[in-house]
Amino acid sequence: VASPTLAEQAGTRIADDRLIGRHVGPYQITAEIGRGGMGAVYRALRIDGEFEAAVAIKIVRHGMSSGLLLERFRTERQIQARLGHPNITRLLDGGTTEDGLTYFVMEYIEGYPLTKYCDSRQLSITDRLKLFRKICDAVSYAHQNLIVHRDLKPDNILVTADGTSKLLDVGIAKILDVPAEGSEPTMTMVRMGTPAYSSPEQILGEPVGIATDVYSL
Repeated sequence: VASPTLAEQAGTRIADDRLIGRHVGPYQITAEIGRGGMGAVYRALRIDGEFEAAVAIKIVRHGMSSGLLLERFRTERQIQARLGHPNITRLLDGGTTEDGLTYFVMEYIEGYPLTKYCDSRQLSITDRLKLFRKICDAVSYAHQNLIVHRDLKPDNILVTADGTSKLLDVGIAKILDVPAEGSEPTMTMVRMGTPAYSSPEQILGEPVGIATDVYSL
């Protein structure tokens, strides 16, 4: 597939920017806070009067609401619903916009990417390792739930002002459930991840497993 031209990229940006101020369920989008291959993440506020809350909403980007990417986006939402760990972001809600775009609502985390947090506070090796152990515990919890993250990197681990780490974005996670007889196998040959942090098997397009996350850690 050919890469999008600058004009196409600009068009996508403009189309997504039009979501600012829009309502998604009981939430109103206020700002874009992140962007990835499958979609953009927005800060939003709950405005239905039930209670006040700031949340993060991830919406699959225009032009990608079908096929493999949309299926993986829906898988991400299901994966997040299965996880309940203090160092993994919680799923709050999900659905489809009036335009037919899939979205899910996560707790809003205000923090810094892992390495920036450590460097800005000049943490000692001991303090960095204490933080790292909490991250490892969160990843181990995911593994116990038959989930491999597959994209562990500093930008996917935020640390709040009080030092709490939060694992983000399981959008490329692979559920390790054994498929039922006659069902389709999991997509072990899809190359997904960030090259700088990817394991050798990811780079080579080979099947991944728990060792993949251990390598990235």
